[in-house]
Amino acid sequence: MRKMCVSLLMAFTLMQLSAQEKNYFASTPSLSPDGLTAYFSYDGDIWKVPADGGTATRITALEGEEINPRVSPDGKWLAFSSNQFGNYDVYVMPVTGGKITQLTFHTAKDEVENWSWDSRTIYFTSDRDRRFGSFSIDVNGGTPKSLFSHYFNTTNGLAETPSGEYIFTISSESAQQAARKRYKGENNPDLLGYNPKTGSFHRYTTYQGKDFNATVDRNGTIYFISDEDTDEYNLFRLQNGAKQALTKYPTSIKKPFVSAQGNKVIFEKDYSLYIYDVASNAVAPI
Repeated sequence: MRKMCVSLLMAFTLMQLSAQEKNYFASTPSLSPDGLTAYFSYDGDIWKVPADGGTATRITALEGEEINPRVSPDGKWLAFSSNQFGNYDVYVMPVTGGKITQLTFHTAKDEVENWSWDSRTIYFTSDRDRRFGSFSIDVNGGTPKSLFSHYFNTTNGLAETPSGEYIFTISSESAQQAARKRYKGENNPDLLGYNPKTGSFHRYTTYQGKDFNATVDRNGTIYFISDEDTDEYNLFRLQNGAKQALTKYPTSIKKPFVSAQGNKVIFEKDYSLYIYDVASNAVAPI
């Protein structure tokens, strides 16, 4: 198994982004379980910064590009994808810094999505079957498992609810967000649910446009983006079956991610990162 080591000194002193400088093009953000720390990809590496603003610190320094940082619900591990060997694979490291371990070794593109709530499993989307599909792998490595073999096509954006249900979409329109903006039709993405224990299926949304990029907190509240109302992607919430618009921007947002605690949601907008505070409904840039 190929492994890369990054010392704590390298992880936390190689480079910093000044809080006094406006930095653009940060992407694929996420939050620590308590919502106090934001993680993101910038200039090909993974960084972290206080969610209320401050100096950002670089965590990784691998060859290639690292994306999709995700902290485990127990706060111990950081998973991400890297293409240092040509294609994206899944990697994991201690959240405090240290050895980086490669978990997948396929020639396809493996992009980290989320963690299981017990912090033992990493979910990722891969095109290893010549189409998008949802897979899982143990935090300690092993053989990846296909979650929907011969059941759903083009699954992506998978997140797990606290009850163990999978929330996902099955459209290429959600796997490739820029494709056909404002698309409405039979290939539109809706939020779907599947319980692997009972085999039961549930459709959460039925909008004819695009509902996708679901993210779930430990209370089971689902946040996602939709182009309903404005024809631009905005932040929505699904709680007790009701769909509620939380923002109404004239330009689209991307990649929302809610903290496990459910107190904050981070997202991309206009090449910058923003935090939505759940208690106050206020949005602020980082």
